[in-house]
Parts: sequence; structure tokens; C-alpha cells
Amino acid sequence: MIKTLTTLILLAILVFSCENREEKSNDQDDSNSTTLVEKPDTFFHYSIWHAFVNKVFDADLKVSTLKANGDIGLGSFDFLDGEMVMLDGIPYRIREDGEISVGSDDDEIVYANAAFFDEDGSFPISEPIDYDTFRAAINTHLPSLNLFYAFKVHGVFKTLKLGGLNKQIKPFVDGLDVLIPNRPVFEGENITGTMIGFFCPEFIGDINAAGYHFHFIADDLKMGGHVMGFECQEPLEVKYDEMNNYHFYLPDNEDYRNVSLDKNFQYGKK
Repeated sequence: MIKTLTTLILLAILVFSCENREEKSNDQDDSNSTTLVEKPDTFFHYSIWHAFVNKVFDADLKVSTLKANGDIGLGSFDFLDGEMVMLDGIPYRIREDGEISVGSDDDEIVYANAAFFDEDGSFPISEPIDYDTFRAAINTHLPSLNLFYAFKVHGVFKTLKLGGLNKQIKPFVDGLDVLIPNRPVFEGENITGTMIGFFCPEFIGDINAAGYHFHFIADDLKMGGHVMGFECQEPLEVKYDEMNNYHFYLPDNEDYRNVSLDKNFQYGKK
């Protein structure tokens, strides 16, 4: 009986020891992860808007790190070599000529917003709308304009106007205040696809683009970019994810360390 009891105790100690080693090993694996944000319901933001405006176009955020911090997102690739829209974990690159490809894990992004989309609510917009009335309608449905939101909006767009960016080469001369008004523009009719977007309250200041910011990718992957305008006569279903956690990750390079944040530029804040 004593031998049997001793054997059971030794087995229990062995199992406990193995479990501890396994937990420690898992903790060590987590410490080497590229995930920068532990909470999935978090607005992830790389670089700050004011830096992006002031010609910080050389980046150090890998696509692999972006995907570790969200499954939807928008932004721009390194040297402005393409607008970025991430849908279902796939980061699409829309270059200045309209060509669409998928960014590789080693590609770099100069500016990004991302989140793991976890739907908190949805509402239909059934009346014919354009981009301005669309944003105004969202305002009336959100629980509060003092929080952060991510959006997925799928639909058929009667007309669609999207913007791209022209690739830049060092030394960078123009900031976004010059580049955006002169950006390449893509227009189409009867396009089916998804708008991915984010909302930041006014108090965000120069950290991010205040108000609404949307990028689009067509279902057939033939059109994408920054949403400049649209008309829609068919119903749209707006899905949103409410977030009260915000994390921004600053570039770790000389361009950012030495930039003069003197210029101001904001998209429309409707």
C-alpha cells in the first residue's frame, strides 16, 4: 500500500512538473511573437498622421507584423508605392497605375490603421446615398462619437471614385498636402466590393486622420484605393466594431526621429 501511494505521488509531481515546463515554454514563445497588441479589440495604428503628412514615407513596419495585429486595415506601402487595404487578413496593394497585388510578409508599410474585426452591431442604409450622406447617416447610428470604430461595408456602387498615390523617391520633396490633391484617380460604374474604414473622434488631433477614413477593394480585385466619392442606389449593410483601446506604434528610423512636424493636413471630417 505504501509503495502504491508513493508511486502515485511521484506520478503527480512528474505531471505537474511537465505542465509547468510546457506553460513556461508557451510564455517564451509568446515573448517572441510579432504581435504588438495583446487585446484583440484594439485600434492598432502605425506611425502618426502628422509624421505621414510631413514626408515620413520610409517605413519599418513589416506586413507580417500588421497581420499579427489585425485582419482588416488600410494605409500605404513604403515610399507610397501603393495604397493598402486589408480584408480578411489579406493586404492588397493598389499601385499608382491601378495594378492590384497582395503584399508579401517582408514588404513594408509606411502608415496603417488595423483591427481584428469583431462585429458589435450593424444597420442598413436603404435610401439612395452618396459619400457625404453616407457618413452623415453613420453618425446617427453609432452609440457614441467619442469612441473608435472599424467598419466593413459591402455593396454595389453605381459610381465609384477612388484615389491612389504616386510612388516617391528619396529625397522626398512633397508632403501629403501636395501629393493628395494631385493623386491618381480611378473611377468606375456598377462596382461590387467592400469598403474597409475607421472612425476617430475629433480629439485624436494630429495623431490620426479625424473622422471617417475608408478604402475599397472590388470583389473581382480589379479596382481599389482610397474612397473619394460614390453613389449607391442599392441598400448597404454597415457592420461596425466599437473599440475603446487605442495603440499606436511609432517608426524606429532616422526619418521619423529627425522630421519637423510643421505642416498640417486633414481629410474631410464629416
